Amino acid sequence: MSRSSDYSTKNDLDSLEGLSAKLAADLRRHIRCIANFPVLSDSWCDMADTLGRIATVSDAEAKLPKESENATLWETEEAALRYVLEDGKLNLCLRNMVEYKQFERDQLSTNNSGIRPEHVSKMDKFEMGLGVVLRNAWTHVEAIQTTDIPLLIGYCEEVLKFGLENKEFVQKRANDDTFGRRQEILTMHYIAGLIQQVDEVGEDRLMPLFKEKKLFSLMLTFMNMWSEAMDEKNLQVAAEGLSLIIETEDFATFKEEHVGDDDRDILVSLDDEEWLEDLCDDDKARRKVRPLLDLIRESKRMRK
Repeated sequence: MSRSSDYSTKNDLDSLEGLSAKLAADLRRHIRCIANFPVLSDSWCDMADTLGRIATVSDAEAKLPKESENATLWETEEAALRYVLEDGKLNLCLRNMVEYKQFERDQLSTNNSGIRPEHVSKMDKFEMGLGVVLRNAWTHVEAIQTTDIPLLIGYCEEVLKFGLENKEFVQKRANDDTFGRRQEILTMHYIAGLIQQVDEVGEDRLMPLFKEKKLFSLMLTFMNMWSEAMDEKNLQVAAEGLSLIIETEDFATFKEEHVGDDDRDILVSLDDEEWLEDLCDDDKARRKVRPLLDLIRESKRMRK
């Protein structure tokens, strides 16, 4: 290779490294701009746009190959999530989402009197952008260990309960192709992310709250009510999350506190659900939801 070729290659590498450094600096700057602003204020709307861009980066990074399935966040290429944690923004993001969903509920009670047409796209960007970032974050135990877990579990309860009590609100979302990125669906991802790390986090930190907030029942009921609007991936996440809850010692010890009579009826009805049959056609997927299948069989025996 000629000296000119060596020089050209070096320049190309330097340019790529420079571009990478610039993109990383821009990403970090955007993340540092995340703060607590009044919902729909100018600063909040600007932040909504920023969260949409951060979510796009986070999703792309989450798809990159990992050294192993057990790789820590610091061993992956997920720079966006690392910056969120390093800058102490994760619980701020959670509080922002909690505040936003409360604002949304308040507005629904007044027929959205405080929302102008131009606000709708900003609200969508905020909910779906931040929702994706949180979903990706809570697949990592390092993120869960720094999370305000009581706040997160209480939030999941509020979202699922409101969704069950306000079918018209959820139906409008279910009719849209963005349903999978709405909080009513992503909340089940959050729960599944938490319970997947139960051994690392400790049952004593999770299961008393799961039991108090009736998360198993809420998640089961919501999944059953809206299964026709949910895609295969989200149904699988919900079913696997329920199975992981069933596998805990707390569930085995206090089963009747987690599972009510209405839940037993739903479990029996799941035996005839086509989506569950399709999921079980895959041996690996079937193994992951075996605890749920066993509970369905147990419930059928109890109803005879």
